[in-house]
Amino acid sequence: MRNNALDAAKLLACFFIIVVHVGNFPEMPQHFGELFRVSSRWALPFFFLASGYLMGSSTHEDLGKKLNKLVSILFWSSILYIPILYRMMQGDAWRIIGKVVSNDTLHGGTFFHLWFLNALILGVILTNYFIKNVSVKFSILVSTAILVACWYGDLVKSLHYEIYIFYALRTMIAFALVYLGHYFAKSGILKKIPNKISLATILFGVVFMVGEVYQLGVIYNADMVERQFPLFATPVCIALLSLCVNTNVRENIISNLGRDYSLGVYLLHPLILYILTHDVGQYIANNSLCKLIISFISSIVILMFVKAIVPIAYRKLNGIGVM
Repeated sequence: MRNNALDAAKLLACFFIIVVHVGNFPEMPQHFGELFRVSSRWALPFFFLASGYLMGSSTHEDLGKKLNKLVSILFWSSILYIPILYRMMQGDAWRIIGKVVSNDTLHGGTFFHLWFLNALILGVILTNYFIKNVSVKFSILVSTAILVACWYGDLVKSLHYEIYIFYALRTMIAFALVYLGHYFAKSGILKKIPNKISLATILFGVVFMVGEVYQLGVIYNADMVERQFPLFATPVCIALLSLCVNTNVRENIISNLGRDYSLGVYLLHPLILYILTHDVGQYIANNSLCKLIISFISSIVILMFVKAIVPIAYRKLNGIGVM
């Protein structure tokens, strides 16, 4: 049975992921754009958490099929961005080939945002291993330690220290959150959390995310632009998942859009942002808010068109039909 609230939340999370990717909002007052982006940093972790929850809620867990689906999505999404690579590398065929077959592509696809899929693949594999071979208490301890370490690495990096291990930890949060999502589904613990508590956690969690980054920026001149994982990002996405689990919502246009297009919006929006940045004039290119609205809406419209007119492309982009 579909969770319409969760489908709607996934579409909301897609919007806030685009908030992070559109730019620094230079048209807004100083620091407002950076903090607006920071307030959106719960969105990507939410997808990892929701994926784990849906795994745990499924009555027919088929790890092989799920992994095959993710690999297929990564492959076709990487193909989608080869024309952008062609343009970025000015048609140099050897450079394009070098990029496509490089370690970077193996680790994160052909474009920056596709690291999410590689991380999710690793998260699913490790979650399956821990479920079958490691105690629940130790698994939760490891997951929590990874989340804290990622926050700390992100914080240290913002203070202008070189800490390359952060990117490995960023990948590992996929496991931590997928496992926790799976645990929440199996244990039913989220159903015991009142919606008032969840709403308060979301509200104050976002405030604390923004406050943490702003205070570090003002006091220690920390980089507010590149903060990726504030401490309260995890409580916010857990509270949002809890709210979805405990809220009955009838099927509606928002939930249907989230069900059918949330993954596609995530995969497609950087392509649209690239076009908006390079091909439609300086006003839109330099206006993050315009790019945010246009890319979000046009991603959905394009996906609706593709689903209706070229359904095979829609299925490939969503891993539909993969066994």
